[in-house]
Amino acid sequence: MNVLQIKSLVSKATVGRIFAMTRSEWESHVREWVSPKRWEVKLTPTESGSSVTEHDPATGLELIIRPYYDNPIDPPESLFVQIHYPPGKGPKFTTEFRRDLEYELGRNLGPEYSVSVGHAKSPSFEEIELTIKKTG
Repeated sequence: MNVLQIKSLVSKATVGRIFAMTRSEWESHVREWVSPKRWEVKLTPTESGSSVTEHDPATGLELIIRPYYDNPIDPPESLFVQIHYPPGKGPKFTTEFRRDLEYELGRNLGPEYSVSVGHAKSPSFEEIELTIKKTG
C-alpha cells in the first residue's frame, strides 16, 4: 500500500463526522458500522470510545479506527487510524515515506486538522498509525 492508497482510507468527510460526534453518538454509530470494502468488522469497547477493526481475510490487512474521548459529552480529543500489515507486506517505512504521507494527509484533511504518522513492527504485524487532531 502506497501513500495515495493510505490517503484514500482517510476522507475529510469521515474525519469531520467523527470529530462532530460525542462518545454516545459514536457508540451508536459504530454498532451499525458496515465496511465500505465489505471486510469483516469487529468492535472493541473501551472507556475512551470503541474502536472499529475492518479485516480483509484475503490479504491479512486490518484497518482500525479509534477516536479518543476524554469524556462522554465532548467530541474526541484525537482520532487514531491504524493500518496493520502481515510481516513484510507493508510499505517500506522511511523518513521520506512518513513526510510524504503526513503531507498528503494534511492536504487532504485541510488546515483544521493536524496529522502525525508513526510506525511499529512486531512478530505478528507491521503497523502504520495516523494520529489526527483538530487544530481549532
